[in-house]
Amino acid sequence: MTDMMPIADEAATRLAFALLRNAYIDLGRTLRSIDENAARELLSAVEHRIDYQLGSSAQDASDETLQDKPLAIAAGRVRSVLREAVEN
Repeated sequence: MTDMMPIADEAATRLAFALLRNAYIDLGRTLRSIDENAARELLSAVEHRIDYQLGSSAQDASDETLQDKPLAIAAGRVRSVLREAVEN
C-alpha cells in the first residue's frame, strides 16, 4: 500500500476489505431488487474474473502451490463476500 508500518498497512487493508464487503452486500441487495437474474449474473461474472486472475497467477507460480499464496487466500475471502452479496 504505502510506506506505513506493517501494522498500519494491515489495519488499512482490513478497513478497506470491510468497507468493500459492506458495499458489495448493499449493491447485491439493490441489484436484486431491480432484477434478480441480472444481479446474479453480474456477481457471477465478478467471481469468474477472480478465477481467471487465479489461473493467470497459477501459470506464473513456481514451486509453491497456489493455495499457499496470499492471492488465493484473498480470493477465497472475496468469493465469500460475493456469495453473501447474492444471498443477503
